[in-house]
Amino acid sequence: MTVLVAYASALGSTRDIAHHIADRLAAGLDGVECRSVEEVESVSACDAVVVGSAVHNQSWLPAAGQFFARHAPELAKRPVWAFNVGMADALPKPFRKRGAELQQARLAGALPQDVSLRGHRMFSGVYNADQMSPALRVLFRLAGGRFGDFRDWAAIDAWADDIAAQLAKPASPTSSGNTVT
Repeated sequence: MTVLVAYASALGSTRDIAHHIADRLAAGLDGVECRSVEEVESVSACDAVVVGSAVHNQSWLPAAGQFFARHAPELAKRPVWAFNVGMADALPKPFRKRGAELQQARLAGALPQDVSLRGHRMFSGVYNADQMSPALRVLFRLAGGRFGDFRDWAAIDAWADDIAAQLAKPASPTSSGNTVT
């Protein structure tokens, strides 16, 4: 089985998560590869695809959107999972849950309707102070924002393990398998 883990990363956090997912999948599946969405010419030889993108301004990176648009006809024929990496856990505490909900709703509407996802997960990434201007950094901290590495490796592992389990068993002829979490 050939599984592609493709990613669009701005500062490296999404890339690191994508490689971690690919390594986790490769522990139980053969033929797992991990590449930037910009390096993927075709998905026609893949049996399944996992796509991830960093989220900036509540949107996937343009390269991830272009990947879905370019490969939508082929992606529609195979199991596809998606994940995004944002800063919800870095937000001031009163805004974390609402920020995650808004991000999830906006991203769900941005994905091509002809590509049914088996699952879609949101993860938090690394958020460093040097990623914003000094004035915005001070304002962010005063509002209760936090900087640091917010990646939940246990949650990422559990999601990758779930994907591996789904791929390891034959699909039921009566089940569409389309669930979004």
